Amino acid sequence: MTPKKQTALSMKDTPLPKLIAGYAVTTFCALLFDALYNLVDTLFVGHGVGDNAMGGVSVVLPFMLFQGAVAQMIGGGAASIVSRRLGKSDYKGAGNVTANAMFLFYTVSAAVSVIGLLFRVPLLRFFGVTEEILPYAKSYFTVILLGNVFSTGFSSLIRAEGKMRYALCIWLIPTAVNVLLDYVFIYVFRLGVTGAALATVCCWISSFLMSVFFFRKRSVQSFHAVRLSRKMMGEILTIGVPTLLQMSGMSVLILLMNRALADGIGTLGVNAFAYISKIIAFALVPFQALVQASAPILGFNFGAKNSRRVNGTLWLVLLYSEIYAVLGMVFTVLFAEQMMHFFTDNVQISAFGAQGLRILCGSLPFVPIVLIAGTYFQAIGEKLRAVFSPCVLLVFAVAFIAILPKRNAETGIWLAVLLACVLSAAANAVAWKTYKRHMY
Repeated sequence: MTPKKQTALSMKDTPLPKLIAGYAVTTFCALLFDALYNLVDTLFVGHGVGDNAMGGVSVVLPFMLFQGAVAQMIGGGAASIVSRRLGKSDYKGAGNVTANAMFLFYTVSAAVSVIGLLFRVPLLRFFGVTEEILPYAKSYFTVILLGNVFSTGFSSLIRAEGKMRYALCIWLIPTAVNVLLDYVFIYVFRLGVTGAALATVCCWISSFLMSVFFFRKRSVQSFHAVRLSRKMMGEILTIGVPTLLQMSGMSVLILLMNRALADGIGTLGVNAFAYISKIIAFALVPFQALVQASAPILGFNFGAKNSRRVNGTLWLVLLYSEIYAVLGMVFTVLFAEQMMHFFTDNVQISAFGAQGLRILCGSLPFVPIVLIAGTYFQAIGEKLRAVFSPCVLLVFAVAFIAILPKRNAETGIWLAVLLACVLSAAANAVAWKTYKRHMY
């Protein structure tokens, strides 16, 4: 039996609990590795440099997330076209798409770096920096901008060729390099927050070099007689825009929270959120693994018009997510202080952060609904509805963050996020339910 037939039978006949678990395990391991790296990186900066340094890194985070979203937009849009070209054995055409995508990304990245270096301080103030954090944020931001052009290895284009192991290695190996150099630059050479930024840039460069090696030595694409085309670049961007909107939402949300905390609480609030955001990212890993694992199952069975397995997948993923959400809420309420103390010895930061964690953990049961709805619509090809899921969360968050922190600075920002998650979950549930009648 061919691998394609085996995959089809697996999607069609394997019991859903077993199928979901099998797909989720590999995704969970990859996401967990990334989350653990972020926690270790936070420990190095928090304990090795200080709370204000961690606050400086957090202030720059929205920029890095947005740049990552741009990379995913260009890489994902190009990968969609490349995979279709390769399916037609058009290796030269695929290579031309990849070359145009690379030119587009590196041009945009270089322009962003130049603009960022010229307007560093105004941008950091817009991001929500405080005077105490500014020197650390400026040092970190400068190094990041100088290395920004290397900030993607185009793993999506490697996956488009079916080279999944190499695509995983181009992510895992640079991450390991980052962790190692974090220790060396911060604890051995005592470079402070600049060392943390240098470690990140070295991670990007190693990923870039691995991609150069792949496309020169291992790729099936042909890069002879490459031609740059505005039309091709436009097609890449058009396909990738939904990805940009989905991923940049988190960047905007973190930026808004940093600004609100800087205005209402000051450096204490920004520093506390620097640690809270890492804890939240770690807590979301099981949700992300489950919804990503469900995507191919939903897409296959929707195409096969097997509504029973589509609905079964949706409800099982939701059930598993809600069980984890309840356990996560209980754990956070009981151990919020200990979680904050793990990263910082500052009593005030720990107390304020623990309060925020206890409020934010109330949003855990609602997050899966937003993630599952977005994944479902994306899997079945409903691009506009897929964009709706993250956008509606952002709209509610913007509205509540503009109002609640002004009435109560200490709890308003956390309540704003909680209410945004509740209402966006309700909106997505309605969108999810009303679409079902149009399925077949």
